[in-house]
Amino acid sequence: MRSITKNIGVKILTAVFTTLFFLTALTPNAEAADYSVGFKSSNIEITSPTVNNAEFAKKLTITGKSSLNTVYLLLRGPNGELSVYPVPVHNGTFQKEIWLRFGAGEYTIWAGDNATKFDGKVRFVVRNTSTEDYFALTPSGYVNSDDPLIQEIKNTLIQEGMDDLTKLKVIHDWVASNITYDVDAYYSGNVTMNTAVDVLKTKKGTCGDYSFVFASLARAAGIPTKVIYGEAWNSATGSYEKHAWNESFVNGKWVKVDTTWDSGYISDKKFIASVSTKYFVDEGLFNKTHKATSVTLY
Repeated sequence: MRSITKNIGVKILTAVFTTLFFLTALTPNAEAADYSVGFKSSNIEITSPTVNNAEFAKKLTITGKSSLNTVYLLLRGPNGELSVYPVPVHNGTFQKEIWLRFGAGEYTIWAGDNATKFDGKVRFVVRNTSTEDYFALTPSGYVNSDDPLIQEIKNTLIQEGMDDLTKLKVIHDWVASNITYDVDAYYSGNVTMNTAVDVLKTKKGTCGDYSFVFASLARAAGIPTKVIYGEAWNSATGSYEKHAWNESFVNGKWVKVDTTWDSGYISDKKFIASVSTKYFVDEGLFNKTHKATSVTLY
């Protein structure tokens, strides 16, 4: 964010990058157990699918039983891509539609009781038969574009006859206007990974949260959108620091959007709302202030 103190994405992205690095480096214990297959542990039971190596086209629905409040699913794609899905448990059961977003081939799925450690007791393989590319258009664990709350907000924003750039602008303006930057999390270092839906319930977050909400609404509106991690220029320190933003595909090209920086700024450790469009698809300005390092798996 443009800042008269600090870039408000710094601590947030440090935590997010740490989590992402851990997941990327993660090798679940099941990997060392001769690729054992299991559908049940002491607190999680998968009720569908119940056959290893089942084939699906594009997506599958996982159902199960659990004594936990939240079950975490870890998906590993054909080329080693790792993606985590937090799944709430209601009355002892859970259900989650999972898009096989990384292309055709074999996917390994683990289930566990936290987002960063999977013991391999619940582990099975499925196969995606679709060769289509829908990575940037489908929901992930934290970009909940299929959630009813996301769909409801999208329906209030998007009007018939809008072109994609207009849709993107409307979504940008709504996110920048309705999410408050969480300065307490920033200054305390108490930053957590939140789904887009969780962010919308509290109406506050950090740069990663802004990017998840924007991507969710854009994908719900049918616009391919990525979550980008990288570095942005902090004028207060005179250096580049960690940050997150989005890229969306409109009019035949990828354009950059930063709803965090367009929502306001920090002054005296307080967030000052000041909505702008300075960082909405301005390629020249982005090239001066932002440097992408990775397209996330979200």
